[in-house]
Amino acid sequence: MKFPAPWVLKPRSEASASGIKKLTSKDDLWEALNALGEERHLFLLESFKPGDVYHVDSLTFHKNIVFTSASKYLAPPMQVSHEGGVFRTKTLGRYSDEFKALDEANEKVLSNFGLLNGATHTEFIRSKDDGKYYFLETSSRVGGAHIPDLVEASSNINIWREWAKIEDSLLRGENYEVSKPTGYYSGLIIALIKDKEPDYNDFECKEAVKFLPIDYHVGIVYKSSDSIIVQERLDNAAEKIHAEMLNILPPKSKPTS
Repeated sequence: MKFPAPWVLKPRSEASASGIKKLTSKDDLWEALNALGEERHLFLLESFKPGDVYHVDSLTFHKNIVFTSASKYLAPPMQVSHEGGVFRTKTLGRYSDEFKALDEANEKVLSNFGLLNGATHTEFIRSKDDGKYYFLETSSRVGGAHIPDLVEASSNINIWREWAKIEDSLLRGENYEVSKPTGYYSGLIIALIKDKEPDYNDFECKEAVKFLPIDYHVGIVYKSSDSIIVQERLDNAAEKIHAEMLNILPPKSKPTS
């Protein structure tokens, strides 16, 4: 094969990482394809490139990208979905080299896809082998896993609300302008836990700006003008969750007939 293992077999139309399978050999690949049967056309096979995973969340109006937020997954969704653990992501500084590279790559992707208006969530991988950014996937929707809460904490831009304003402006034939984003750093942490409602008392701090109400999950959004402080809060919370609260369920698999 032109691209050697490992590969990832992923659904074409689902948003969750739970349906993605990592395959490390030709035998694994044929076994997975045979199990899919007549549903193979609903899946896509991609080369797996180890590296850091990023997400870029944008708003577009009349083909112009009017707002961009770029973040780095500290624990990518696929890793959490398949191995269990704590999901974490943190926004990047708008003047950092990472942000500039992702902003440019995101603009190329959306332009080539011909997006006219609305919200987008796009992911890239920065390869450990050559340091280049590779396009992973995009979608004309708001990011899941409470990413809008992360974006709003750092920028004061609510992507859901702004998307609605864009649609309203289009219907009225009016111009749309997004507010100038604030320049904070923010971090998001979410994990499956054993109790229905977490005790957030030990997580209280001035940087914790939102506790997410999700049954059997702990979810916290942090915000600070200092990126290092956000990282420390995420690290400390992850350590406590791993030690005292974490629950891990096996990934869903396709039932066999």
